[in-house]
Amino acid sequence: VSVETERWHRFDVDDALVELATSLDGLTSADAQRRLVEIGANEIAESGSINPLQLIWAQISSVMVLILIGAAALSLALGKLLEAGAIAAIVVLFAALGFAQEYRAEQAIAALRRMSVPLVRTRRDGRVVDVPSAELVPGDVVMLDAGAIVPADLRLVEAASLRVEEAALTGESEPVDKQTDAVDTVETALGDRRCMAYSGTQVAAGRGVGLVVATGMRTELGKIATLLQDVGREDTPLQVRLDHVGKQLAAVGVIVAALVALMGALAGETASDLVLTAISVAVAVIPEGLPAVVTFTLALGAQRMLRRQALIRRLPAVETLGSVTVICTDKTGTLTQNLMTATTFDVADRTLNLDSDASERIHDWPTGAQLMAVAGVLCNDGHLELDTQGTPVLTGDPTETALLRAAHDAGLDIATTRAHAPRIGERPFDSSRKRMSTIHDGSAVDVVATDLLAGGQVAFVKGAVDGLVDRTTAVWTDHGPQPFDDDWRRRVFAANDRMASRGMRVLAVAMRTFAPDTAAADMVGGAETELTLLGLVGIIDPPRPEVRSAVAQCRSAGIRSVMITGDHPLTALAIARDLGMVPAADPATNVAAAKSVLMTGLDIDRATDHEFDQAVATVSVFARVTPEHKLRIVEALQRQHQVVAMTGDGVNDAPALKRSDIGVAMGITGTDVSKEASDMVLRDDNFTTIVAAVEEGRVIYDNLRRFVSFAVAGNLGKIIVMLGWPIPYLLTGAEVDAAVALLPLQLLWLNLMTDGLLGLSMGVEPAEPGVMQRAPHRPDASLWVDGLGQRTVWIGVSIGLSALGVGIWYHENDMSQWQTMIFTTLALMQVFQAFGTRSQTESLRRIGWRSNPALVAVAAFVVVLQLLAIYTPLNDLLNLEPLTGVDLLVCATFGVALLIALEAVKALERSRRRPLVAVVDGDQSGQQESPHLPNPQQPDPQEVNS
Repeated sequence: VSVETERWHRFDVDDALVELATSLDGLTSADAQRRLVEIGANEIAESGSINPLQLIWAQISSVMVLILIGAAALSLALGKLLEAGAIAAIVVLFAALGFAQEYRAEQAIAALRRMSVPLVRTRRDGRVVDVPSAELVPGDVVMLDAGAIVPADLRLVEAASLRVEEAALTGESEPVDKQTDAVDTVETALGDRRCMAYSGTQVAAGRGVGLVVATGMRTELGKIATLLQDVGREDTPLQVRLDHVGKQLAAVGVIVAALVALMGALAGETASDLVLTAISVAVAVIPEGLPAVVTFTLALGAQRMLRRQALIRRLPAVETLGSVTVICTDKTGTLTQNLMTATTFDVADRTLNLDSDASERIHDWPTGAQLMAVAGVLCNDGHLELDTQGTPVLTGDPTETALLRAAHDAGLDIATTRAHAPRIGERPFDSSRKRMSTIHDGSAVDVVATDLLAGGQVAFVKGAVDGLVDRTTAVWTDHGPQPFDDDWRRRVFAANDRMASRGMRVLAVAMRTFAPDTAAADMVGGAETELTLLGLVGIIDPPRPEVRSAVAQCRSAGIRSVMITGDHPLTALAIARDLGMVPAADPATNVAAAKSVLMTGLDIDRATDHEFDQAVATVSVFARVTPEHKLRIVEALQRQHQVVAMTGDGVNDAPALKRSDIGVAMGITGTDVSKEASDMVLRDDNFTTIVAAVEEGRVIYDNLRRFVSFAVAGNLGKIIVMLGWPIPYLLTGAEVDAAVALLPLQLLWLNLMTDGLLGLSMGVEPAEPGVMQRAPHRPDASLWVDGLGQRTVWIGVSIGLSALGVGIWYHENDMSQWQTMIFTTLALMQVFQAFGTRSQTESLRRIGWRSNPALVAVAAFVVVLQLLAIYTPLNDLLNLEPLTGVDLLVCATFGVALLIALEAVKALERSRRRPLVAVVDGDQSGQQESPHLPNPQQPDPQEVNS
């Protein structure tokens, strides 16, 4: 029991029985109970649940919210109940939105628990009994049948044609043939331990008996659960940037409040006025609409992604996709169709590519290929039926269903062929022989090759190439059987190597005919001797046809695609080369020659940390990897400041999905564990959906940056108004009759009307041209790159000085509506600012007014609300006075002037940038191998934009 789980595959059955102190008759009930007490139940332990109070505290403990809470408390202390209530309502809304999005109990461990089976057939006290899976202990003897879920980690002691589906744990694309012989190798990948069956996997065919060697958290499944518990959630780039902006605004607010309070004290203001000033500055600094706008924008993006088959589980993941620099993708079902397909028939006279030669029907094929198709149908335990629409529905082993599909697509009637050649004998497949043979009455075969088979019995054999070649005496050609000499042997193995190097699973197909009077026992005994080789068939899980263009689009967008799979290295490399993830010109045809682009799990284990970090920066294919390897790859990329999206569908993917910046699970083939550990679920299991989501993420990030700039510029203008209002009076010594330029309630109205409503409409701005032809945003870059910070400052200063100047002029001329003029000028300037900042580069005339009708409608609504605040009883609540038409025209003039200035600056930037961009575009005509890494020979796109 103390033996490490990594070593059980090296034990012979007898040694394992000794080590576990058990026998093939099983444990006694007393011994099993004692071990259960000592070791514990065969269950996956749950991690601690999330405390809702901790989530609430996380929502209200941000700097911006704490400032607002302080402002509400001060308002309450001054007896200003309306202001306190309004500010408190904003805080409650903010906390509720955040809590609703973040309160998701961690279901990954619970999903792992659901994978256990309730009852298991076990030998106890020398007889077979049903035992709850939770009561299994090391030393128990468990029986496995087709369809059963393996309840614990087992050392197999019997395996009769046993095949286990391990894709969820290892990434292997097809069921694995199991054996009982020890695999006496120290460094053996999980998928190559053929004498082991692991908890959570499923028996695809055959039967077996296994010794329980590990239970609960000691199983390979339990190790993944431990990894999930140890992996924490990282803040998304958006959360980090917004937190940084919040701290910046808080620092500015404290400084400005101190300055305003100091100036108020110098002017002899009362304590209550100073507190009112502090409250006003706090409200002016904080963009109250920011949480609502961010949540709304992300939620809209999530809805748009759902229409494109991407289900978002965590809203911040929407924006994170726009910053992705590396996509680490599983192979099976993500890049490939998860459908084993016969793609090549290699016969003596030609190679038949079933995809490109699909227009040819079976009667046009060479006779050897015709016989191979018939053999693939008859020497086959799979089933093919047609549904009501005539679509084939296949059941059985993936390799056998691939042969059935190929024959059906070529026009061979499966049911008729089997009916005309009934099976009269067989030798089932087993992992020691690595082949299967069936015997048929050939006298009735009249579908194809009638003259070749009629007149006697025929045996068809399919299996591993090396095993069949050793039993072959002839090879079939268009001229009939020819002796199988050394030349033919070399040709066959050359074809085998050629197809294997392309990642195919290669089967040999052969036949033998018998005289009509041959005894049944003699036919069964001689079915696999003196064979005539018909040819080789290459089977592969083919790549999705649309993925190739998606990978190319990722490359043009500066995103690197990396395959991480538990499948065979040659298979993984072939698929990667076919999809363009690995250079097609690479002459490598084996693992040793492909080290620059391929790394196996054993290579990862042998590499030092420095060697591994260097490899991760360039290697595009990782094969035969474990969950620990996947997690290590993701962490290494993150150390290199990459934003990593990890895709997967199996239990083995869950820790890396959770650790990555954006975990993407498969909705169709994905396990519950992978879905619960992910941020996004692909409803169509399609890699191209990820690319569509990345595009949507970039649009959303652009819109959020646009809104943050809009809100901060507006709030900067308000700060300038609040800070600058007392300065002229302090300098001149004149007495001022108002402590602050704007009251807290007026500022709150402005922030919610402009930052809130206008910000919501800015969140639906369509994509700018070339959004997928630029490099991703650097994960460590602030929101203010590409000149956005400077643009925000000068816009904010323009708004602030304009409104302040209007207010001071009206006040100096003893006009009582001076405060209303400041209030209205700020509102209208931000309305025009919203139109001017719809694009950082394109003119408003080019993008058009109708491309974002929501902004036009909301802007009109804001103007109407502003007029209602001035000319209805709302003005008493907000301490405003009605304005004349001339006053309104003055306010609007400043807004129009700001819009003209914004358009002029963009036009100037376009004229300056155009020659430089043309040069850069020319330099970038060649394709970079790793566009996310610095290239000293060409300028960085973000530096060019700056």
